[in-house]
Amino acid sequence: MRVLSYSSSRGRVDVRAAKTTVEIHQTVESLLAIWEHRLPSSRDARVVIKPNLNNDLVALTGNSADLRVLDALLVGLRRRGYRNLTVADGSNVGVERRNIDSFKRLRVRALCARYGVAVVDLNRDEGREVNLEGGAKPLVARTILDCDYLISVPKIKTHAEAGLSCAMKNWVGITVGQDKRQMHYDLGRNIFVLNRVVRPDLILVDGVIGMEGNGPGDGDPVGIGVLLMSDDAILNDRVVCRLMDMPLAAVPYLLHAREAGLLGGEEEEAELEGQVPVLRKLRLAPPRSRLAVLSEARQLLWLKHAVRPIVAQPKVTEAAYKLKIIQDVYSLEDDSLRLVGRDATACGDCHRCAEACPTLVPLPEIGVEFKDCVQCLYCWWVCPRDALKLEGEVGHLSRQVERYKGSIEAL
Repeated sequence: MRVLSYSSSRGRVDVRAAKTTVEIHQTVESLLAIWEHRLPSSRDARVVIKPNLNNDLVALTGNSADLRVLDALLVGLRRRGYRNLTVADGSNVGVERRNIDSFKRLRVRALCARYGVAVVDLNRDEGREVNLEGGAKPLVARTILDCDYLISVPKIKTHAEAGLSCAMKNWVGITVGQDKRQMHYDLGRNIFVLNRVVRPDLILVDGVIGMEGNGPGDGDPVGIGVLLMSDDAILNDRVVCRLMDMPLAAVPYLLHAREAGLLGGEEEEAELEGQVPVLRKLRLAPPRSRLAVLSEARQLLWLKHAVRPIVAQPKVTEAAYKLKIIQDVYSLEDDSLRLVGRDATACGDCHRCAEACPTLVPLPEIGVEFKDCVQCLYCWWVCPRDALKLEGEVGHLSRQVERYKGSIEAL
């Protein structure tokens, strides 16, 4: 499958194959050309791009938005004359509570600085209260509500509670700070309702590298090699479920959409399945342990706050991870790693470093010339020959290197 377009009464989804940075740039440009009539007429419009920056896991794990996709989108919008661009997200509650700068760790700040694009941490934004289900009244960031044009850039990954994390689940990040916890009062229904309250104008799905298994924070990277563009989050995620052979029963928020009559009838479902092929089958997230469910119980939130000084101890956190109570283990130490050189004699003929570089640095310049380098280290992550040389402190990346370096090389 290289080209697929699917339309229904809800909207349209275009699916295109893309794996390398060159392919990603070409594909994003072709998708923007198709959807150009839907872009703002004013080049001064306030355009907000909301990627999925769930936590500080490097994008090549499948957790966060790929810098290659963001770079291609920024280049495409700037080429069309849009000047007022902002990249904005609010990472998960664990990141927010520890005051971790995921924009910095993921090199999103460096990429945006390259183009003079503003960055807004929605966890620190002002907000407006919205009424959801189960008594949830989270603040939604004003940067999202007050913009002229809103582009969602979700990932394709499994999710231990929501089943699938894609366009609709990406919207949890528009709520401010610890208010995200209120989404979990009734997660599936609140994701559905929030997507009816706030709708993106355009969706660009990063399906280059996804995550399967125990997502979104402890799954395994999987090469999917697709990008999608759509104008409707519900239809988008239904198409993604089909592409990934994921049953609707595994995705509670889509079940709520179907109950509300927003997924079409049996005839439309049969049409979708006839026109949209299965690309691969994602391994679903395993059932959450009883302790994990108990740890998030709304009634016990007071107890969670009371024992936080104890459970925040590294040994306790590690034990909770091994017992599968939590997925995310955070370090407060930023890394200071920088690419400083490349051993050309160690290189093979794979060219993987150049294929992974978000800013299209050519192979002869990788590790040699740094004017276009944002120090994302994607080249190092994908290199199977230890040809790229780094300097600095590993910091929070230590755990990621141990957990994911081999998996990323094998993609």
